Amino acid sequence: MPETFRIDFEPLGRRVEARPGQTLLDAAQAAGVGLASVCGGAGTCEECRLRLIAGRLTPPTLVEQAALSTMDLVSGYRLACQAEPVSDVKLDIPPESLTSEQRLQVEGLETQITVNPAVLTPGAYGLAVDIGTTKLAAYLIHLETGETVAKAGAMNPQIAFGEDVISRIAYVGRVLDGAKRLQKVLVETLNKLLAEMCAIAYISPDTVLDTVLVGNTIMHHLFVGLPVEQLGHAPFASAITRSLTIPANEIGLNLGPGANVYLPPVIAGYVGSDHIAMLLATETWKSPRTIVALDIGTNTEISLTAHSKVTCCSCASGPAFEGAHIHEGMRAAPGAIERARWSDGKILWQSIDNLPPVGICGSGILDVVAALQDGRLINPTGRLKTGSGSELVLAPAAQTGLGRDLVVTRKDVHEIQLAKSAIRVGVEILLQNAGLTYSDLDEFLVAGAFGTYLDLRSAVRTGMFPPLPLERFRQVGNAAGVGAKQMLASLDKRREAETIAGQIGYVELTSQAAFTPLFMKHLCFEG
Repeated sequence: MPETFRIDFEPLGRRVEARPGQTLLDAAQAAGVGLASVCGGAGTCEECRLRLIAGRLTPPTLVEQAALSTMDLVSGYRLACQAEPVSDVKLDIPPESLTSEQRLQVEGLETQITVNPAVLTPGAYGLAVDIGTTKLAAYLIHLETGETVAKAGAMNPQIAFGEDVISRIAYVGRVLDGAKRLQKVLVETLNKLLAEMCAIAYISPDTVLDTVLVGNTIMHHLFVGLPVEQLGHAPFASAITRSLTIPANEIGLNLGPGANVYLPPVIAGYVGSDHIAMLLATETWKSPRTIVALDIGTNTEISLTAHSKVTCCSCASGPAFEGAHIHEGMRAAPGAIERARWSDGKILWQSIDNLPPVGICGSGILDVVAALQDGRLINPTGRLKTGSGSELVLAPAAQTGLGRDLVVTRKDVHEIQLAKSAIRVGVEILLQNAGLTYSDLDEFLVAGAFGTYLDLRSAVRTGMFPPLPLERFRQVGNAAGVGAKQMLASLDKRREAETIAGQIGYVELTSQAAFTPLFMKHLCFEG
């Protein structure tokens, strides 16, 4: 029997080691994962339930058999205080089993528009949703006024089946009815968000009569039941690019009678309707200025507006900014180091809610790498100059919530090198193709959840963003969600989105001769 088993707690993105004979609750508590357990692990409160996605656990105990229904047990639900791993496992933690919520970005740049909804029924409401690979943002809108009466966020439940779009495409190809399962868990979560928002606004879901949904092309295809396997290999062709309007009840959304779902066009296999919504909300697509606009995620979409034209590209920035593939990585939840800087000969850090740190989230690891540069603790290739050369203690055991040192590794630095180089190359190729340089940029616009929390100085210091004055950058929050709201409130905005899709040019980065040399160049750090 191995000395330890690897436990993957999703959607936190926290990966820990557990000993044989150690319960999942003990492993979670040792790793600083906030699982609810009022009874202290006796199995009487039933609050530490989670669901097994992959791997093997010990058989259900008598306590679990009494607490959980036969259907729950068949579906993989267990009590963390009773179950022990007997192999590496992946677990899905329902929101109600966590002691504190993850940070979710639903705010964005708000704009005034003339209300012109598709549904004119008095007292009708609408639902706008931005389906991200990792997170969901939902908004309940009064269609007569365009007012947002409630908003809510959640983790995308598909994370339990694959952290990024490539792994979800692989899941669909590997598992019978995998696509239907991914669609089902997503729709179930959207229905829960809708119910929560309707309760907040004191309205019935029956009064919600229209929906606009945006997302990347894979999320779009999975939601409507379109094939996604072809998106996993060149030429990454989407099954459809035009806009769709479908009855909500055909998808399983619990809306009012006759409600429809409008999905704006997608641009390419890895540039979806969420990017169109961002361009719509920020109005960059029709600006006379020269603007780069990007939304950073596991896949980063970038647009350049110049010479009255818009061109876009997509780059595989990877999941490092969600905390994945980072040794102590986790998503933005309490106890995650989210800020760091070099000061007085050491790296200072700050964790979410100022709790003893249990991991590092995306904004934190970017700051840490920038601090390593400032302290000259890494060389231009990313090799650590201190400690063992393979890792550096960021927080000693006495300060962490782990009972051990929290470290940053050479591999962590390499993950940031890959991500920052991919983004920088995307920007640079768009500019080169337009005959422009960084100095020609009037504005560098950063959208999305990660874009909201990253430190712009760290992004420039690491070379992820070009060396522009900080006043040229603008962080706009969840602009895709704002664009979805605009299209919900106005048919004119839907037509505008269709115009954007028809005019935007797409550049496949890997087909560009400059891609590989630029990528290798930007892997390195400047002094």
